[in-house]
Amino acid sequence: MKKIFIIVPLLFVSLVMNAQSPFAGIWQGTLDEDKFDFLVVFRISEEGSKLKGTMDIPQQLIVDYKSIKIKAENDSLIVDLAAFKATYKAVRKSDSLLGIWYQSGQETPLNMALTPEDKAFRMNRPQTPQPPYPYICKDVTFVNKKAKINLAGTLTIPDTTKVWPVVVLVSGSGPQDRNEELLKHQPFLIIADFFTRNGIAVLRYDDRGVGKSEGKFNEATTADLSSDAGSAVSFLKTLPYIDKKAIGMVGHSEGGVIVLMQASQNKSLRFVISMAGVSIPCLQLLVMQNDKIMEGYGAEEDIRDFFWNFNTGLYNLVLTEKNNDTLRSKAMKLFDESAATLSDEQKKEYALSETYVSSMLMQLTTPWFKYFLSIIPSNYIKKIRTNVLAINGSKDVQVPADANIEAFNTYFVQQSGIYKETHVFPGLNHLFQPCTTGMTSEYAMIDTTIDPQVLEYMTAWIKKVLAAGKK
Repeated sequence: MKKIFIIVPLLFVSLVMNAQSPFAGIWQGTLDEDKFDFLVVFRISEEGSKLKGTMDIPQQLIVDYKSIKIKAENDSLIVDLAAFKATYKAVRKSDSLLGIWYQSGQETPLNMALTPEDKAFRMNRPQTPQPPYPYICKDVTFVNKKAKINLAGTLTIPDTTKVWPVVVLVSGSGPQDRNEELLKHQPFLIIADFFTRNGIAVLRYDDRGVGKSEGKFNEATTADLSSDAGSAVSFLKTLPYIDKKAIGMVGHSEGGVIVLMQASQNKSLRFVISMAGVSIPCLQLLVMQNDKIMEGYGAEEDIRDFFWNFNTGLYNLVLTEKNNDTLRSKAMKLFDESAATLSDEQKKEYALSETYVSSMLMQLTTPWFKYFLSIIPSNYIKKIRTNVLAINGSKDVQVPADANIEAFNTYFVQQSGIYKETHVFPGLNHLFQPCTTGMTSEYAMIDTTIDPQVLEYMTAWIKKVLAAGKK
């Protein structure tokens, strides 16, 4: 298996296409990478005398990526992808591009066809609700007094004539907007719509530093993001149409960890739902996550063993070694020892070198990563004294269901009058989509954003919890 991509932030643009240049239009082809094929789409337009465009590689979570340089020389096209350290060179023959993808010293054939708009790759998202909505949508801001920042979001409520239960939605890792948008999927918009139509108000908000929210996301840890979620609860308690005794949180992925943190300390919460949240130590989760993905890509056992052992050792070094120079020295020694059994071909194929270790250290020593590695969710789960539902998809490769559900059940202290439930949805992935393999490469290609049975299950559970409190 060749490693060809580096995941980069998604940039969304809209281009007006014209047909002045022989290369203007939509070019679509398949890059054959051993056991997996990756769809590649270039949308190219001519503005003045220059060619501009975007790139899609949906199986690598890349859509509408515009940081590409395009130039034409007679009947040849050259696309430079600096962030990927890659170049695509092709010659036009009729309505085809016959070319080569160059990356990491490897050459892979990539032929592309000029494709009409109605036949080109596009993402269908039929679940995304469209206005007008049969409920009230309010743009709101609330303050995190500790961080001294204002956070912006959307509050949906059935109406303002009654008092309603409410849910705060808490997003997963990475800078997320209030809809937790990924690859044009908007799961939080869909959850908010479904809950509100069923009599449950919802507050969803932009992460700090994202959208209309203040703050610096790249300086925030999971603890800081938990503080933001707690501030959302404080805000809701000031609203006359919100039931102060029926406030809950629903968090996805890292948000699933945050709701467990909040449930252990925030006495205002009546219930929380952890969607694909983490219950095992987060260091262990990241090692397991990488191994599951490597397995999904068909990596050999010795390569998987290398990553398991090296990642485990490196993460522990990051947590225990305070001196950066010593950390780097120990990390390089660990790498040499761990990679000693690998062949030169394997090291080249997986780009395993001192440069790889350096890039890992740059990522792992950021405030967010260091804090996340230190989280032991059982410390929070043991302290929870409110209603909790933990749900996972059976094919989740990012937060494997069995290990995390087992840990949750092990550490939660059952109490009288408290609902503690877990549920694994067969055939669903980390995003709770119906899937084939569960691999991240499927996310963009699946039309369904979130399986309707998940929405129905969460709604029924919330109503059961609320009804029990009224008896």
